[in-house]
Amino acid sequence: MDMKIYDCDNEDQFKAIETLQSEKDLVMTNKIQAFSPDSLEEGMNRGFKPF
Repeated sequence: MDMKIYDCDNEDQFKAIETLQSEKDLVMTNKIQAFSPDSLEEGMNRGFKPF
């Protein structure tokens, strides 16, 4: 599984995920998940890789 984590507090990473969403419709294909207030470290502990 190739999971990636994006920090939506980072403007560049937020723009990247917005672009992916508009190009690939990640919500409708159920290929995106959101969680909060976890840190990047917590996401990596769960198997996600930083963008």
